[in-house]
Amino acid sequence: MTTSPSDTLTRLMDVAQDLVQRRGLNAMSFQDLSEAVGIRKASVHYHFPSKDDMVVKLLARYRERFAQSVQHILDSEHNGAEKFKRYAALFAEPLREAPHDRGCLCGMLAAEMLTLNGPAADAVLAFFAENHGWIKRILDEGTQDGTLAVVGSSKSSAQFILSSLEGALLIARTQGGLKHMQSATKTLLQMFRPLGG
Repeated sequence: MTTSPSDTLTRLMDVAQDLVQRRGLNAMSFQDLSEAVGIRKASVHYHFPSKDDMVVKLLARYRERFAQSVQHILDSEHNGAEKFKRYAALFAEPLREAPHDRGCLCGMLAAEMLTLNGPAADAVLAFFAENHGWIKRILDEGTQDGTLAVVGSSKSSAQFILSSLEGALLIARTQGGLKHMQSATKTLLQMFRPLGG
């Protein structure tokens, strides 16, 4: 039974994303991919002419999947606080699968921003901009329905929340994994609860 090129591409992207989320972009190679998928290195180049091409494809897929998850939360009938909780839980997802040491793809790539090409760097920045917008929307909804309280602007609070979630995920990879992330997220959520709420 032969594997179709689309199946091979999907497998390559899955393995590449896992490696970048665990090791970082600069610590993985096409040789790693060829060995993990069981194909020749030249076959990896067929799907990804360069590492930059691979990163751009990974980011497009990751952003699309993340956006779908967030949109599901935004479209729900939940109040602002529950939407905030569900949104924050998305950042714990990389820690749920063994070996429980993956980071956010965009967070990992942000650490290597100076080595990314223009389109990849732009995609990472776009991911963060999208998330700032989604968080601001959730905060605004929560403020309006009385389930969240924001000190200052929702824009600056959104920047703080995203930075906190990305930072908590990086630290959780080294200190307790999912349990650490859930504890950090719980504390973050409490910071935006109304007094007496």
